[in-house]
Amino acid sequence: MNHQPLRVALIGPGRISVAHLDAITHDSSLATLVAVCGLPEEKERTEELATRFSAERAVHDTEELLASDDVDAVVVTVPNHVHAPLAVRILQSGKHVLMEKPLANSVTESDTIVRAAEESGLVVMVGQCRRFFRGAQQARDLVESLGRPLTVNHHLGVYVEDAATDWWRSAREAGGLAVGLNGPHVIDTMLWLVDAKPTRVYAQTRRLRDKWEGEDEAIFVLEFDDGSLATGHITLNAKEPVNLRWVNGPNGSLHLSDDRNLWRDGVPVVGEEITPYIEGDASFRAQFAEFVNAVREGRPARPSAEDGRRVVAIMEAIQASQEKGQPITL
Repeated sequence: MNHQPLRVALIGPGRISVAHLDAITHDSSLATLVAVCGLPEEKERTEELATRFSAERAVHDTEELLASDDVDAVVVTVPNHVHAPLAVRILQSGKHVLMEKPLANSVTESDTIVRAAEESGLVVMVGQCRRFFRGAQQARDLVESLGRPLTVNHHLGVYVEDAATDWWRSAREAGGLAVGLNGPHVIDTMLWLVDAKPTRVYAQTRRLRDKWEGEDEAIFVLEFDDGSLATGHITLNAKEPVNLRWVNGPNGSLHLSDDRNLWRDGVPVVGEEITPYIEGDASFRAQFAEFVNAVREGRPARPSAEDGRRVVAIMEAIQASQEKGQPITL
């Protein structure tokens, strides 16, 4: 096992990049930040981030970065519709990939990444930071004690005043909107907690405000082959933010709030202060440590590209269910 620090670059100096850069630079035994890369029109932001996080250099050409031989891995924080082609190019250049969620905007795009990962033998991890809070980890450890089948309910609501960036306005580029942006958080943790095969999805979506093409509300029901049932409500219209999960089984209940605070049958199990994760926190740091350790140990990271594909398949089925007005078999 190679314990040398992983030489890492980040591509995409957008709003979530700060959380990833904090994680990359948090522990020097895990990684060295070689470069921050952005488009030529992002030069000022790219150079500011490179300076703030003490990167060895700022790069304004992706091909230049991919051709470099002093980068082992790339953290990708670019718009959703760019994920697949960029991930394939990075893998073909011989570098591991940590991809900000979702893996891609479609199953077809996801499959190209999965194939490229298999052909290269390199690690692809999907950034699903909410798995890595202590409360969420403890919920995963306790969920089997509830028995089967399970019911899971997740209500994730934020208020988005306007599109934070131009690509959010495009339903094609954003993968819808609420489903493309926050759907992966809800769907991934459902799959992770239930740990059974999803079989069918029924969904309804709505757009309450005309600031974007895609939906800003989504409600869906997800069935599993063990009889478990999960429901999700994703909204970008919640003036009072909410992030609540309830998991019920024949032997008890879990209540997980903000991914951090956990109760079992009403008794506190984990309690943590809630802080804005957009600037970086323990979840991003633990996520990045999992990525580095997977590379060092030559094993799949969790969540893997295959895990990310499963999430995208359900996102795609949610949109298809809305269009057809009927459940979609997975």
